[in-house]
Amino acid sequence: MAWIFLLVFVGVPLVELSVLIEVGSDIGAFSTIVLCLLTAGVGLSLIRMQGLKVVADLQTASAGDRPIVEPLVHGFFLLIAGVCLFFPGFITDAIGGLLLIPPVRLALGRAGLAGAAARGSRNFYYSNRRENGKATIIIDGDFTETEDPTPEDATVIEEVPPPGRNQP
Repeated sequence: MAWIFLLVFVGVPLVELSVLIEVGSDIGAFSTIVLCLLTAGVGLSLIRMQGLKVVADLQTASAGDRPIVEPLVHGFFLLIAGVCLFFPGFITDAIGGLLLIPPVRLALGRAGLAGAAARGSRNFYYSNRRENGKATIIIDGDFTETEDPTPEDATVIEEVPPPGRNQP
């Protein structure tokens, strides 16, 4: 885990700096700066537009009976794309630009979900529906029953009613 942080916080800036120096020596310093600012501006405006669509999709999915996983995947990778485009550099801009393509985001999301399933993660599904004007919350999960519901080292605490209620 420490290697990942070292790679992200030291390796990426060093590679970005070397690419910026190479590009700057070919097209000039001013052109390099303008190009970096231009790619960041265009990318962030695209993220804003796609992000508004993701929010609308999330609202539509949560109001209906559709799963919200796909809009969440899009939103997560748009957040990563925004971070990549915020930092100056051509490599992070390229990564952010790739994450602006919806099929790329879905492929990465499916790969991540497949990896989570392979590791044996637990799945819980949460739905917030409205029936007859009242909110209905449905939480679906898996559980297993054991023979002894309370372990030997468990402490039983008496239930105390909340303050303000009449106590018998």
